[in-house]
Amino acid sequence: MKDLIYKIQRFEDGTLDYEDQIVLFAHLIETGKIAHLQGVYQRMATEYMNMGFIMHDGTIDWDAIKQYSEEEEYEEFLREEKSHARYRY
Repeated sequence: MKDLIYKIQRFEDGTLDYEDQIVLFAHLIETGKIAHLQGVYQRMATEYMNMGFIMHDGTIDWDAIKQYSEEEEYEEFLREEKSHARYRY
């Protein structure tokens, strides 16, 4: 539980790296804890699912992430995520 809280705190302050964010959101989806968190978490989880990175059961599709990471849009997405991470709340 402490580890989960620590990861959520790091996500909120913008210091959780991208792969760890995917793992965090997959865990929140898999355990159903996502439903008890603020809307921003639910929207981010939905975005990851819409991108095909996380399935509805919490399974991570690393191949989809790798394929996306090979596209230029991925780098832009990461820059945007990092620049806005600290201002989400």
